[in-house]
Amino acid sequence: MARKSRQVETRLVAEYLKERYPEFTFIMKQPLGVVSEELMKKEGYQKALGVMRPFRPEVDAVVILPHFLLIIEAKVWSIVDGLAKLPLYKSLVPGTPELKQYLPREVMMQLVVGWTNPNLETMARSIDVEVKLYRPEWLVEVVDDMHKYWTREYQDERQKKLKMREYFGVE
Repeated sequence: MARKSRQVETRLVAEYLKERYPEFTFIMKQPLGVVSEELMKKEGYQKALGVMRPFRPEVDAVVILPHFLLIIEAKVWSIVDGLAKLPLYKSLVPGTPELKQYLPREVMMQLVVGWTNPNLETMARSIDVEVKLYRPEWLVEVVDDMHKYWTREYQDERQKKLKMREYFGVE
């Protein structure tokens, strides 16, 4: 049976936005950073955005609040990577053409996670990132499975599966 992508983080951020910010405009998968003015003049605004898309990082969501822009990264895996990206993403907001109409607004940062720990909370506080724990029922199983990955029992079972796959020529 082929593996299926569960799109866990995409679903996480979509549900979180719908539940926590239903009355506000939000943008998902927002590219950040400048687009060459010269390129926009030469190719037009939309074409320039398309050409530059691969070279611009993407924040999971931007919520347009009355006095703030809230940038959100949602993470289940590699949580520290998501945390580390947020201040860098914040630095790109003022130069982002798609967000110009909402400026000037102060930019706030939020990391939405399915699990947390004291070290993550300490790191987040030190860079002004708010950590939001969001654990809908479907995510509890995903997080629990992820935490089991590091146990000896899981690793032993995984090795058995890999040997069986090799033996039968699967994957």
